Amino acid sequence: MHRWPFLLFLLLALALAQNTHTVQPGETLYRIAQRYNTTVEALQVLNNISDPTRLQVGQVLRLGGSPEVARHRLVRPLPPLEALEWPRQTLQGHLAVLRLQAPQAVEGSVHFWGSRYPIQQNRVLLPVPALQAPGVYPALLQLEGQRLRLEVRVVAGNYGRYVLQLPPERQALLVPERLRAERQRVLAACNPQEPQHWQGPFRRPVQSQRITDPFGTRRSYDGGASYGYHEGIDYGVPEGTPVYAPAPGVVALAEKLEVRGGAVVLNHGLGVCSGYWHLSRLAVEPGQRVRPGELLGYSGNTGLSNGPHLHFEIRVHGVPTNPAPWYLEAP
Repeated sequence: MHRWPFLLFLLLALALAQNTHTVQPGETLYRIAQRYNTTVEALQVLNNISDPTRLQVGQVLRLGGSPEVARHRLVRPLPPLEALEWPRQTLQGHLAVLRLQAPQAVEGSVHFWGSRYPIQQNRVLLPVPALQAPGVYPALLQLEGQRLRLEVRVVAGNYGRYVLQLPPERQALLVPERLRAERQRVLAACNPQEPQHWQGPFRRPVQSQRITDPFGTRRSYDGGASYGYHEGIDYGVPEGTPVYAPAPGVVALAEKLEVRGGAVVLNHGLGVCSGYWHLSRLAVEPGQRVRPGELLGYSGNTGLSNGPHLHFEIRVHGVPTNPAPWYLEAP
């Protein structure tokens, strides 16, 4: 009579011991995260799940540990380097982190996809654009007058598609000139010369796991005639929900914008900045230094928004990257 509860307990214990879970009919990533006291974002990163709504019955999920990243390694490729490592493959919208081993700090850069990325603290944060087609791309390492050609393999993120329905008064914000001008203002706020402030993983900026739109979703505002992509993670929280700093940083922008609504940008250093859009109220000012967990403002429904939520994004040298991996490991 009491065997079923015991069997369920036994199955849960075995799953925990094996650190995996097999998806059952009707399960969602959110429910699985709650069951094992983890987060949706962690499960996404550990299992390379771009769209948390796309689970398959029988799919085996890793529940913990660190992301498995197979890496290339060159030993003594060129002086003064002792070794060089970079990932064998990188998802669209994620970071390819190059790590240089040398007895002292080295200077140089990597040229990739038409942009130059500096060597900082003997590593290079190489953001792969979310719309970059899968394939193998050259990355040219330049170091003290020497050059080394590397290859970066980009794999598909399998992102979903979503057609947004906006009220007529907010569709008026979709003016290309306004969009470009505001984007440039946001990018200009992130000074790449700011020293590194973060140490260790980032925190979630709101106390919620309700993701209403993940990073990378192909989005259309014109009924599906054209698609861009979602540059961050949307958390579906009620208006007035406190929004907190996920890591140390300096407030680079805090004002009301037309498209992004109430907006805050934090500069975490080394070209890494985070953004918080559609806020109803701001609680910080430009130039202010903040610590992890410090209040930035309150969520809202301002700007180009179709309901109360927080849009959270992380840009590396201006390129939007998936924030979820930063919750597990920060480069």
